[in-house]
Amino acid sequence: MTPRLQAIGVGVQRGGRQVIEGIDLELAAGECLGVAGANGAGKSSLLAALAGFIPVSSGEVRFEGRRLGGRGQVPPEVGFASQELAFYPRLSARENLRLFGAMYDLRNPELERRVEDLVESFDLGEWADRPASTYSGGIGRRLHLALAMIHTPRVLFLDEPTVGLDSTSRRVLLHSIDEQREQGTTVILTSQILVDLETVSDRLLVLARGRAVIFEPTGQLMGRLGSGQIDIELAHHPTAEFTLNGVPGVLAWDLDADGVLHAKVRHPPETLPALLARLEEQGMMPVRIEVLPPSLQQLLEDVVS
Repeated sequence: MTPRLQAIGVGVQRGGRQVIEGIDLELAAGECLGVAGANGAGKSSLLAALAGFIPVSSGEVRFEGRRLGGRGQVPPEVGFASQELAFYPRLSARENLRLFGAMYDLRNPELERRVEDLVESFDLGEWADRPASTYSGGIGRRLHLALAMIHTPRVLFLDEPTVGLDSTSRRVLLHSIDEQREQGTTVILTSQILVDLETVSDRLLVLARGRAVIFEPTGQLMGRLGSGQIDIELAHHPTAEFTLNGVPGVLAWDLDADGVLHAKVRHPPETLPALLARLEEQGMMPVRIEVLPPSLQQLLEDVVS
């Protein structure tokens, strides 16, 4: 079966500098790829090249078997939401959606059905008929992302879609991504928030200085990394015989000089009871417990290095 999107040895130069080099990937219909990396790693440049907004300097990008020719060769079946918000502030959400839909030659009743679907999917009902200039940052970003989906794209590119979002807007967005995938849309998104990528992506591509240093199934990678960290401040410093070896779900652990226990774990909610049971067995009293999600920095330190 022909891949929905394919990159073969893709390289990108910008301003005379090589920002992407040797990227190979294949994505199928309904698959979600998460792209992670530090600032300047090349995430935005990669998305722009895969979508056809900028030309590749080497290799090629294929959309459903057709080779993209470079700048301006963006297939109409592609949706793209950049980091910068793009909509008409004097128009309401519904008016923006109708206008963008008309640009893709959508006509009623299909256009109106699509507008209402997105208003519901992005929970925009309360603001749907108000000028977009009155929206908060989170509501504005919801509209921005909905506009990228108005024409039901076959490939959807989202560049840092959750940046600056409150928890409610993040949940709305991640749910909408799942809805798009269920409809067969291939999704590629970048994020600095690893837990967001873990939630929606099938595979994770990690970039460092423009090169792919990790490209593997998300579940497999997170199985090695763990799903988070549990920090426990102890009432007193344990004895030299203290150990967490053998506690189910604990991947690694250490004890700092202040008597705070740091445990990297696979599934925090499932691992915490077993960890606390071990502490009780060894006479350790926790005075503070903090569960931390995995971080991109942790990924880069533990895997890339």
